[in-house]
Amino acid sequence: MTMADLPEPQRHVGNLIRRAQQLHLSTWARVASPDISSTQYSILAVLERLGAASQRELGDEVDLDRSTVADLVRRMEKSGLITRQRAAGDARRNVVALTAHGAAERERLAPLVVEVQRELTAHMDSAESAALFRVLWQMLERGDAADASA
Repeated sequence: MTMADLPEPQRHVGNLIRRAQQLHLSTWARVASPDISSTQYSILAVLERLGAASQRELGDEVDLDRSTVADLVRRMEKSGLITRQRAAGDARRNVVALTAHGAAERERLAPLVVEVQRELTAHMDSAESAALFRVLWQMLERGDAADASA
């Protein structure tokens, strides 16, 4: 079957990406956590790596806009996963850090994140899985380059 054989909208990459994201979200909720989203996990992982970060740095690291990061940080702080405080010397900048609870959740979720990926690619051989990763990465790099030049 070729793309041309498929009806609208199934033949469009955007539709497939949306459906793949829906599959990812449902698999994540079932395997990893119904309470901590994969995006929140990304924030936890970045904070573990950096120690602490401004909301802007978090947005840059996980490729989210300011309002989305602000909403995530607010919800994660309310859940006790992170702390947020004003930066010394810059009252406009929030510094975000993991709490002990956030660090424990990141550690608990790490093997489950691997399991989510394994489930999503279980029907592929290792070359297909690597190719999927590579093509998606290339798509995102080209999109970032196009956004930067616009």
